[in-house]
Amino acid sequence: MKINFNKRNNENLKKDEVNIEIQYSSQNKEIQHLIEYINNYKSKCKNPVVVLTEDYTLIEINAEDIIMFYSDKKYNYCKVKDNSYKVKSRLYELEKENADFIRISKSCIVNINHIEKFDISETGKIVVKLDDLSEQIVSRRRSSDIMKYLEERMI
Repeated sequence: MKINFNKRNNENLKKDEVNIEIQYSSQNKEIQHLIEYINNYKSKCKNPVVVLTEDYTLIEINAEDIIMFYSDKKYNYCKVKDNSYKVKSRLYELEKENADFIRISKSCIVNINHIEKFDISETGKIVVKLDDLSEQIVSRRRSSDIMKYLEERMI
């Protein structure tokens, strides 16, 4: 696939606005992948701050600082480096908020930017090791999604 990249300055656009136009002769998987990548990037930039509550106080946390969202009993929590905060949103809503969050089990969504490594055992069990030294197990139902994610990023 040959890609021509043309850029030009447009003074009519706002300071934080970018206009991207994709022209192609026939849409194939590579073009679709490029469009999905741009859409994911757009959604990642859309909501960089998450507002949480702690003791009736609103707290703003950058999405990049969030290590994971998880469920414990009937509540959902957001884990950052030093603390965990209760979240009112449902996990499936949080999963859609940012392209950097990936669901690894029914009760856990991790930020891909905080993953140190994946440990894959001979039996097929996948353990995600995070940069806060915690470990989360990938459910069997989500294993194929994680393997697809890893295959897309392999060199």
